Amino acid sequence: MDYRPFCSTEIVFTNRKGMQQLLFSLDAVNLILVMSESSAIRWNMTSFIEQLKGKCESLGGVFIWIKTVKPNPTPRDIVQALYFIGNRKVDVIIALGGGSAIDLAKGISAFYDIEKNTEYTVKQITENIKQREYNNSKFVDIIAIPSTAGTGSEVTQWATIWDENKNGKLSIDSPMLKPKMAIIVPELTLSMPVQITLSTGLDAMSHAIESYWSKHTNPIVQEIAYRAIELIVQNLRKAIEEPYNLNVREKLCKASILAGLAFSQTRTTACHSISYPLTMFYNIPHGLAAAITLDAVSKINKGHFPNDAMLFDLFDEYGGIMNWINMVSEGVVEMKLSKFGITLQDIQLIADNAFTAGRMDNNPVNLSKDDVVKILQSIL
Repeated sequence: MDYRPFCSTEIVFTNRKGMQQLLFSLDAVNLILVMSESSAIRWNMTSFIEQLKGKCESLGGVFIWIKTVKPNPTPRDIVQALYFIGNRKVDVIIALGGGSAIDLAKGISAFYDIEKNTEYTVKQITENIKQREYNNSKFVDIIAIPSTAGTGSEVTQWATIWDENKNGKLSIDSPMLKPKMAIIVPELTLSMPVQITLSTGLDAMSHAIESYWSKHTNPIVQEIAYRAIELIVQNLRKAIEEPYNLNVREKLCKASILAGLAFSQTRTTACHSISYPLTMFYNIPHGLAAAITLDAVSKINKGHFPNDAMLFDLFDEYGGIMNWINMVSEGVVEMKLSKFGITLQDIQLIADNAFTAGRMDNNPVNLSKDDVVKILQSIL
């Protein structure tokens, strides 16, 4: 019988110095670092990276730095990374950055094969992801260090990979992709621009709310999700108004982890399913795309999941979920589809592509295409 542990990731909260000490003390000497060069400069880590590289090489190992990390990684990005790694041995992948860095690291882990790294094609990787055919002989261990507070990827088994021809959102899915360690450094989130603070915070909110009402929720998930929602309600606007408040940033990091733990048990629901074409076709940042339908979907789901009153009570003082979203978004972005260039004529295309298996059918109320059209029209 197979058992699924609630969390198999070691979670460590520390500061930048503690993070560097943890990485420098690793027994592994064959390391991949997935981290954009601009991030290394922003956090003044180039000297430390050189020291880590020197340590690996002095012990007969290799240090490979994947410096190019694009938003929303595609199969081509995985192929290029594997080609760069080539026939070099790898023990551990360190992913430092936002969700895209961690997703790319998971893509590398899933397909790393010292014999085949330079032979993969984009078509092959794309088909293998669709068929869930990975290099299952051995996934490479991942240490995830998120620089944002929202994706939860540091504790989940999924990586979002986007089809480069915009034919759909792909997902790499395996329990072996859960990072072995998540190092949480709230200091790193101080450099987030206000738009990313908002988007990632709303992403975590979506994870928490959707896990709370998912068909697969349970009392423990709801307790964890509730605390994540509470922390985000109390702190997201503060982080936008006081971006260098480390105490507020740490609370949002906690919320992100809690939301990640919650939806790692349940997966997400209709809001995430509808968000994929919004991001794929119209480049709406993922967190905004997921959160923009939360209120409309919540009104449909109300009365169809346990302890629903407790969830809605958290937003009472703001007059509901949408009013809270508008409050935290004020001065940053207006949460209407039309503000992202979407017109009434676009709604049918979005609805046609809004039904992702494992997401839409995880919603407590089954939605039809007409239901999705009405949801989208209500937020146009």
